[in-house]
Amino acid sequence: MRRLLAVVAVLLLAGGGVRAEPAGLLALYRELQTAQVNGFPPYEISGSGSAATVSGSILYGDRASLALTLDEANFYLRIDDRGDGEGATPFVTEVAVWFDAEGFPLLGLSERGLKAGVPFAGRVRFYSRASGRWNLVTDQVLPPLDQDLCRTEPQEVDESTAAWEGLGRVVILLPRRGTDLAAWCVGPSPVAGTGMLLAWDRAQGQFRKGKALAGPPPWPDGPAKP
Repeated sequence: MRRLLAVVAVLLLAGGGVRAEPAGLLALYRELQTAQVNGFPPYEISGSGSAATVSGSILYGDRASLALTLDEANFYLRIDDRGDGEGATPFVTEVAVWFDAEGFPLLGLSERGLKAGVPFAGRVRFYSRASGRWNLVTDQVLPPLDQDLCRTEPQEVDESTAAWEGLGRVVILLPRRGTDLAAWCVGPSPVAGTGMLLAWDRAQGQFRKGKALAGPPPWPDGPAKP
C-alpha cells in the first residue's frame, strides 16, 4: 500500500509541475541521514532487498552483532543491534514511511532498549519533508501519550538525542504492514502493559488515538513476519 501511494505521489508531483523526489525507503533514509547529522541513527545500509547489509554501530563498535529486516515494498526496516559481550543490552531501531494526502513523505523513527526480549524504554520521532526540507514534527503528528496513556512525566526529545539518551516509558511499534501504530507502556510506568492503537489519518497527516489494545503486549520483541 505504501509503495502504491509513493508511485501515485510521484505521478501527482510530476503532473503538477513540481520536481518529483526519490520515494524509495532507502533513498529517504539516506537523505534524512545526511540532513540530520546529529541524533539520527548512523547505521549504513548497503545494497537492497535480500542482499542488503547493515554496519556502523556506535553502541558496541566492533563487538556489535547487527541484524537487518528490510521490506522495501512496505517502506519498513528494522535493525537489531546486539553486542556480543556478557550483559550487552539489545537496541532496536525501526523506520517506516507514510505519505500524506499531498504525497509528501513522513518518516517515523522508533527506538527502544530490550532486556530478555522485553522493552524497558523507548522513543519515537517523526520527520516531514512537506516544507521542502526535513523537519522534526513529532508533536504535530502524534498525540501526547506520556501522561494520557502511561501516567508518566512528559518527555521532550530533540533532534540531537541519540542512542540511550532520552528514552521514556512509551514504546511505539511501527507497522510492517498497514499504517497504524501500536503504543505500549513499559515499566516502571504504573500502568505497564497498557496499550493503544494510533490510527493514521492520511487526510490530516496525523495519528489519532484509537481503541485500547488487549494485552498482554507482543513480547518477546522480534521482527514482524512478512
